[in-house]
Amino acid sequence: MDHAVQLQDLPVRVVCSSTCYRAETDTGREPWGLYRVHQFTKVEMFGVTAAESGTESEELLDEFLGLQKEIFSELGLHYRVLDMPTEELGLPAYRKFDIEAWMPGRGKFGEVRGTPVIRGKPK
Repeated sequence: MDHAVQLQDLPVRVVCSSTCYRAETDTGREPWGLYRVHQFTKVEMFGVTAAESGTESEELLDEFLGLQKEIFSELGLHYRVLDMPTEELGLPAYRKFDIEAWMPGRGKFGEVRGTPVIRGKPK
């Protein structure tokens, strides 16, 4: 807010934390316990790039994905990265990855983090 970003300062990388709430209820697919939480705190990474070469957005997305993979590896989690199909993307999204970790108590993978999204088609 109240800050102009200069072209020579791009790409800009920002991180923020927010408390989130989900209104939807569990679908009943889990036999016990609560998997889909309704209140949680999340940390999000945002970036703004210039469109000079046309590859800046993809490069920043790769950087953010690499950071998340490094964090999960350092935590010793067994995880997988899903390149989400277009029908799973929101209207402004161009590309998105999700990260799922192995959850032994559930006996399957579960989403632990959606990764940054490219908004709008890169030029």
